[in-house]
Amino acid sequence: MEQKRSHSARDEAAGGPEDFAEPADDAVEPEVTDLVADPVEVEPADEPTEVVLTPTEPAEQVQVETEVPEIPEEAPVKVASAVISNVVGADSDVDRGDKPADPADAALALTLLATARKEAEDPTAGSAALQTANSLAVAETDEYPIPTDVVVALQHAPLEWLQRIPVLGPWLVTPIVRLLHAIPLVGEFLHPLIGFPVDHDAAEGTPAARSVRVTSFDGTQIYVNFMPATGLKTGESAPTVLSGPGLGLPGATTLDLDLDGLLPNDVIGIGELRKAGYNVVTWDPRGEWRSGGRMQLESPDFEGRDLSHIISWLSTLSEVDSVDGDPKIGMVGASYGGGIQLAAAAVDRRIDAIVPTIAWNSLNDVLFPREAVSSAWGTLLSSVLVLTLARPNPRILPAAIVAVLTGFVSQDDKDLLADRSYADDLGGITAPTLLIQGTVDTLFTLAQADANAKALIDAGTTTKVVWYCGGHGACLSTRNDGTLVRQETLEWLNRYVKGDETVVTGPQFEWVDQHGEVFSSQTYPVAQGQSVDATLATGKTIPFFPFIGGSGPNPAIITRFPIGTLLGLPSAAPALNAVNLRVPDATETTNLVGAPELTLTYSGTGNGRHVYAQLVDDETGLVLGNQATPIPVVLDGESHTVTLPMEQVAHTLKPGESVTVQLVTSVFTHLNFYSFGVISVQEMSVKLPTLAAGVAAQDSGVAA
Repeated sequence: MEQKRSHSARDEAAGGPEDFAEPADDAVEPEVTDLVADPVEVEPADEPTEVVLTPTEPAEQVQVETEVPEIPEEAPVKVASAVISNVVGADSDVDRGDKPADPADAALALTLLATARKEAEDPTAGSAALQTANSLAVAETDEYPIPTDVVVALQHAPLEWLQRIPVLGPWLVTPIVRLLHAIPLVGEFLHPLIGFPVDHDAAEGTPAARSVRVTSFDGTQIYVNFMPATGLKTGESAPTVLSGPGLGLPGATTLDLDLDGLLPNDVIGIGELRKAGYNVVTWDPRGEWRSGGRMQLESPDFEGRDLSHIISWLSTLSEVDSVDGDPKIGMVGASYGGGIQLAAAAVDRRIDAIVPTIAWNSLNDVLFPREAVSSAWGTLLSSVLVLTLARPNPRILPAAIVAVLTGFVSQDDKDLLADRSYADDLGGITAPTLLIQGTVDTLFTLAQADANAKALIDAGTTTKVVWYCGGHGACLSTRNDGTLVRQETLEWLNRYVKGDETVVTGPQFEWVDQHGEVFSSQTYPVAQGQSVDATLATGKTIPFFPFIGGSGPNPAIITRFPIGTLLGLPSAAPALNAVNLRVPDATETTNLVGAPELTLTYSGTGNGRHVYAQLVDDETGLVLGNQATPIPVVLDGESHTVTLPMEQVAHTLKPGESVTVQLVTSVFTHLNFYSFGVISVQEMSVKLPTLAAGVAAQDSGVAA
């Protein structure tokens, strides 16, 4: 089980995590207990220093000590008193201003053991991982070690005893608790007070849902929920899926709901996973809700290592299916819960498969695409953090507010986001990865999944890509019922976590067009055919004017109330103040898949720094994917020519149908009130990407 993280070069370039870390709100200070004869001063050392920790709040201590075996012996796991090793001591002050200490030597025996298991289950996928593990035995690395001893404090809900009152408990209190846990956010908010619903009919020793606090590498306590697979009996075990929450959300406790409570059409629900035979684990990310520390935007150095400690705890549970101490682990989750999968898999190779849904590749490209500030999303995301009382890195909110108000972002703030990125570590991910991305996602666009997919494929990682009508946006052209997302997710987990080789995960690339029809290609990226080209016949001059006559939001988002309406606010729409280029009608059915290329020759005066390009479906009047692409311009009175890709699309043109390219000066997503001037478009042309003949296959048997 290899846990990989190389950060020294990036820290040198960007200043390092120490520049941005803040104190953990409830970090536990190392404290020597009576297990040691005399108190000793913990000094930073080359090897991890084992320190006994005492939690700060009353709770039953469940101490876990995992002994690392020597090959070929088994990996015994025993329950003892609470001990944490890893890098506490040298690292205990990470959230107080120190960067994560350089990792100690990796646990090679455990690494080789895990690699051997994975190769036995999937010989084609294991050889590369075994090669990597063998190379570690030859040379020292700066990889984070697998946490071998973890402090775990079992949490007791103060009102849970009410469920155990004879007659009244099982007939009245428990049904109320179960009902509350079926209401998203309400159940999670009350959970620490009321606990999980009690199964009064379960035999003694039956695995039960419970919550714990897991102490991470720097003393930060992470609040974790464990929900066993449906019907799991005493002595039985099941593979486990970690389901990450979205930004501002606590770990879900809707253990009986088949569908996700907030995003039912974007991510699989806890109940469906449990019924499919998986234990489900959720948690409050650091800096949010009941977990301590500071949010670091799913950094492998912080949140990624938090997940490693959770996995090490899971490896000691009898309910968790493990092979010689290596647990069978999968991950799901959307948005913030998608990013954590890539961050965790980059540092911990015990994870067997991940399904990042609507995740990102670069937060700089997301929030400041081509130096254009995404003011709508910056405002929405900042509001979420403020309203949920999140505790982010202290530079995050000020940076977002300044960018929204001024339209500029400093290089230091961009370095902050780059330093928290996992993009440079994607090549180290070995877990088979299913990337699910929304075609109407205006925050984490298709380009983000494309960048992730190409990095993983180049590294030899088993990878599949699915585009569906959903994500951070409103699906207006069709109705997404979530069937495709849930089906693809379960197939991926069953194949690579359960190890069921009879499961067929299908083509490497599947996508849904504007009609809800599903197409597929055996390879990703798809082979391109002859592009559809169009050129503007006459020039046009348009003024810079905020909002009025510009693009978006589309009024139709109100039909997707409530979540779709909120997420659809940054959507693009046909504009009046625009330069229009109509593409010739299609003469045959044409699949447009990929990034159109725009070439623009212009001149102008003023202080505007961007114009925006979008494609409008002439049949429906909808902007493809709700996307408007920033195009940097220089308004100095001189003539300039620029050629840039637009946001990727998935669209089908039938004979006689067409699209229109619009160039606009104001879009709601990047709304600002400080740009003025005029731009004269002298020439404009577009190349629309098409599929090569015979590439696409339509799958009419799968609902979108």
